[in-house]
Amino acid sequence: MICTTSLEAYFSTEGKRASQRDTIFYTIKANTGLSSSDISALTRIPRTSVTGRLRELEDEGSIMKAGTKKDPVTNMTVHTYRAVA
Repeated sequence: MICTTSLEAYFSTEGKRASQRDTIFYTIKANTGLSSSDISALTRIPRTSVTGRLRELEDEGSIMKAGTKKDPVTNMTVHTYRAVA
């Protein structure tokens, strides 16, 4: 069962999540081909928050995966994103 305080905490961050989502969307719109790490570095939003907002934007159809690239730090293959709207 979810505690009342957990629900209050979740809803108290709703405005911050929307602001992050907007920042991330416009960053992607201006710079196609960014990874979550790139977006985090450009916006100074923690990568863990970026990945959550990317999922929300992808689910609503505002962005989509544009391809993959090698992350220069980890040398792992990562997804890149582009704006749909």
